[in-house]
This record gives sequence, C-alpha cells and structure tokens, in this order.
Amino acid sequence: MGDDVVIVRKDAAHTLDELARLAAPSLEQAGALRAVAFGSWARGEADGYSDLDLAVVLPTDLPMLERGSLLRNLVESLPVAVDLLVYTPEEFDRGMQRGYGVFEALVREGVTIYQRRSD
Repeated sequence: MGDDVVIVRKDAAHTLDELARLAAPSLEQAGALRAVAFGSWARGEADGYSDLDLAVVLPTDLPMLERGSLLRNLVESLPVAVDLLVYTPEEFDRGMQRGYGVFEALVREGVTIYQRRSD
C-alpha cells in the first residue's frame, strides 16, 4: 500500500457578502471610512479554513500596532478569523498609489465590503 495523502477541502460556510453585512455595524461604530477584503475571500477561493484578510481605512492618531484595538468588536462579530490591517486615509492613499507590499494585492484583487456613506 502506498502512502497516499488526501487533502480535504472544507467549503466555506459563509459568503463575502454575508461577512460584509455582519461587519458593517462594527465598522460604522468605529468610524471606518472603508474596508477592503483581499486574499482568498476576495478571489472567491475561500474555504472553511480561510481567514478574512481585511484592510480598514480609519482616521486615527494611534501607532500602527495599537490600531487593531479600535476594531475589537469587528473581529468578535465575524464567524471567521480575521487578519486585520488598519491604515489612516493618508497611508492607504499613498500605498494604493505606490502599489507596494500588501497594497499590490489590494490593487489587484481588493473588494470593497464597506464604504461610509457621505452625509
């Protein structure tokens, strides 16, 4: 008998639209301007083991490493793990213009799941 390896793919139990709907109240409460999904969820390749890669644009003076605390409710409200990146509007605009690092993926495959309504 050979050493066959079987890879089991667990289908995603949720859709990106559903996650966007669940995320909206927390994003609005935190004062987010925009949230962009990227990675497997944005490409439509998510399975039951995929986390949600999410870039959130949020006005703040907090250092980068402390910003996740502003969106604790968001992370707790979603039924999937979240890999969260929080950028100020200036950082996000600069990154999108230059397209470096994670912004390359955001430019290529990003899907906006939240946009604050204009008043």
